Amino acid sequence: YSIILGDTLTSLAQTFGINGLFATRRANIAAISLVGVYPLSCLKSLAALAPVSLTGIVGILITCIVMAIRALPGGPYSSIAAVGATNYLASLSADLRPSFGVIGLRSPKSLLVLSSMTATAFLVHMAGPEVYQTLQNPTLARFGKLSAIGFGSTALISAFMMAVGFYTFGGSCKGMILNNYSTLDAGATICRLLMGVSLLGSYAFLANAMKKAWYEIFYKGQEISDKIHYRTSKMFISILTSLALVVSDAGFVVSVTGALLGSALIYMVPSFIFLKSTRRRMNNGSLASTRVLKVERLWNKFLIGLGAILALAGAGMSVVNTFFPHLL
Repeated sequence: YSIILGDTLTSLAQTFGINGLFATRRANIAAISLVGVYPLSCLKSLAALAPVSLTGIVGILITCIVMAIRALPGGPYSSIAAVGATNYLASLSADLRPSFGVIGLRSPKSLLVLSSMTATAFLVHMAGPEVYQTLQNPTLARFGKLSAIGFGSTALISAFMMAVGFYTFGGSCKGMILNNYSTLDAGATICRLLMGVSLLGSYAFLANAMKKAWYEIFYKGQEISDKIHYRTSKMFISILTSLALVVSDAGFVVSVTGALLGSALIYMVPSFIFLKSTRRRMNNGSLASTRVLKVERLWNKFLIGLGAILALAGAGMSVVNTFFPHLL
């Protein structure tokens, strides 16, 4: 999120003709972390961020529409578009211009990068309890319906954006697709503004969930004072901001975290919980050790191994694809 916020603010600065320090990516990341990310991450109640969530939904829908319009034949990013104010190709650097039929799929192994990115969908699970508790009339049925609608619509929107973005820019697509669009493009500028607001609000939701998990591990049973609350917020935001200042490719971050954390949440953590739970119940005599249970426990051990292999393979391929593409 910090990387994307930095890229977004830098593009907006270029659009509005801002030069100097605040036209640089690192300065924007530091500034937005100090005046935006940190204060919002210190909020104890997320109710005030409801309008931000609505802005995010509107922003995503508008982004889909703008991307679809820009992908139309003869559009402003097409090589056959009329030269003039509506042709933005001249304002793009060479690495951002549409590229088709040049590179192709380097290796089928590269698909591990895509699978790693899709695994990030499971990383919102840590925010699940918070969402459930703040749900009006919270029941498992309502939470299940919300999850199905949320994940389903997110999958469709993600697939649509990925397809339209590739149709427009081909092999030059960046990890943050809005980076490909010209800073002179008014539609893309509106999308960047809305997405920036959305990301700020989303950052606060994830930071809050992360801190609660931290408290459960290191402050279990203790009252969380304001000192602990603010100190933890500073620690997390400082670490994340420092990493964002060093790493600039959002796609690389998504693929690596998806490979490692996604694989852990999909395959390994549930299996560990199952094995630990069944072992405890077998030891106290509340669960019989049947053949079916033995097979199920063996299957969960296999899933743990599979998750470890996929995590290492996905993360490794993401590193190779980003820093050593000539090896593919």
